[in-house]
Amino acid sequence: MNIIHKLPGLSISKEDHHTSLCILSNNLGGFLFLSQLPISKFNGLFVNYDLELFKTIENIGILGKDFTGIENHLTHIKRNYGDNSDKIVCPKKINGMIYSISKKDRVFIDFDCRKVNDIRTFGRTYDATIEDNKIIVEFTKKSDEREDNTESVQEFSFYAAVQPSSFKPETDYEFVNQWVESYYRYDHERKDFPAHRYVHRPFIIETKELLIGVGRTKKEALDELDKLKHYKHKDHHHKKISKEKDTEAAAAFICAQDSLEKLKVEHEGVTRLYAGYPWFFQIWSRDENISLGALIKLYQFKVVKDIIFKYLQNIGKDGRLPNHIPSPHLGSADGVGWFWKRVGDFISELKAKHSLEKFLSKKELEQVKDTLAESIRRIEKKYGSKGLITNKDDETWMDTDPGGQDPRDGARIEIQALHLNMLRLMHDLSGERKYKTKEEKMKKEVATRFWNGDLLADGLGDFTVRPNIFIAYYVYPDLLSEEEWKTCFNNEIKELWLDWGGLTSIDTHHPLFVNEYTGIDDRSYHRGDSWFWINNLAALCMFKIDPIEFEENILRIIEASSKEILWKGAVGHHAEVSSAARLSSKGCVAQAWSAAMFIELIMEVYK
Repeated sequence: MNIIHKLPGLSISKEDHHTSLCILSNNLGGFLFLSQLPISKFNGLFVNYDLELFKTIENIGILGKDFTGIENHLTHIKRNYGDNSDKIVCPKKINGMIYSISKKDRVFIDFDCRKVNDIRTFGRTYDATIEDNKIIVEFTKKSDEREDNTESVQEFSFYAAVQPSSFKPETDYEFVNQWVESYYRYDHERKDFPAHRYVHRPFIIETKELLIGVGRTKKEALDELDKLKHYKHKDHHHKKISKEKDTEAAAAFICAQDSLEKLKVEHEGVTRLYAGYPWFFQIWSRDENISLGALIKLYQFKVVKDIIFKYLQNIGKDGRLPNHIPSPHLGSADGVGWFWKRVGDFISELKAKHSLEKFLSKKELEQVKDTLAESIRRIEKKYGSKGLITNKDDETWMDTDPGGQDPRDGARIEIQALHLNMLRLMHDLSGERKYKTKEEKMKKEVATRFWNGDLLADGLGDFTVRPNIFIAYYVYPDLLSEEEWKTCFNNEIKELWLDWGGLTSIDTHHPLFVNEYTGIDDRSYHRGDSWFWINNLAALCMFKIDPIEFEENILRIIEASSKEILWKGAVGHHAEVSSAARLSSKGCVAQAWSAAMFIELIMEVYK
């Protein structure tokens, strides 16, 4: 597979067999995930209605041909078939897509209309009709006693309005009405069963262009189709670094910004960030707030402010934020700390740009201060214990513990650092000495009980080597002296470093360490898998503490992350994790915090 990134002011290509995955989005919460053959139940065109996703199309392409190359143009994808090529656009704020090919050919569309997590097999009917030189596909889902408690009760319908260019139904349209079996290789690898599904191919059409609008009613689908007819392309501005410094990093930097843009979704009148495509289509407080760091660095101040003031309204009775929207069953010990970290970063950046008064009024700053004070009070009342902040198992970002062998309950290092940062911010905002006193007292308590002169404990009494100490440095570098941090970093890197340019999520000598990605059973998730957001964050911390001493590690991480974005997984996107064994794209193939931390890293190293 020949991969080409045709980016503003930069083009880079490579022959690579690792990927054929493409992701586009409409910024309404819908996205398009395509590959040579569908590899997952999450392949296809999805549309969003108030954070409820519906799948519509499974796959589209030139009949009987495989593409041999992909061109990433950011706003669209081009796939090369040798003697032909197709271009795919997912226009912003429209539920639909534009599919065009350079030479007229026979095109198939496979449909798999359903609610995103509904994988029932029976009770699915499709009806394709031609109306006014358009093809209307109507899908109806009814209950079936083989899977349900009722029979033939209609649950919902969905529609696609397809407009071929220069359409002559008598010669260009072939009604086939076939059920086609898809095998989902990646789902099988991840043990996310079932890994087979029958999808519907209602017709084959000979054309040069298709406009496809989708909706819950026929009128909705036709309205979206009409929007597609009036669509005009707009370029988005991206920050750049000199390609002479590092061509791959320069290209990956642009792609990471574009990926983060594609993960934006309009929700309740505010631009928010999905955690990832294709299955983290929720707004996670931890992921979104970590990712806000990049938006602050990119000066997207209105977006950041709107998100911050949404969260100010959602502080719970325990002082925390909900884990994600829609509300989850798991608590989040760190989402609120990351939120206040970004509030502080936002205020600092506004001050540096002499723009504080432009974006935050005195009344708004007072609201921020009062909410932070109440958040601190509630957290300390609910979770405070002997001068530290505690959490339950599965409430940190390391929220899996298969087998119950290494729970991260109790007092965890990154939670202490996040709370210390909250106390510091509160003192900065209020000037009240009591917060400085609390900060100094807690800092001494944490340093005394977590630091042994060589390692910073992952949790109180738990010196398991994990990369969470880099989070602690990132949010609260004053916990240790510079020399102590360097000692800590060096000792941690010895146990966590992977030769391809990453960090494992647990000491490689630990009995629970897993070298290969294990999929949805989670054995490797926080016990071996290398997380790109952590790798990028760690490299950023190394650069800040001593760019000379840690130069090789920093450059190796930048190289590995750049290669993953450009040549592996989904073209131009940064995946969630890699196996420890080798650089790979695993988990969710387009992850917001991975891209965001890469943006922060590149902007710091190459500024």
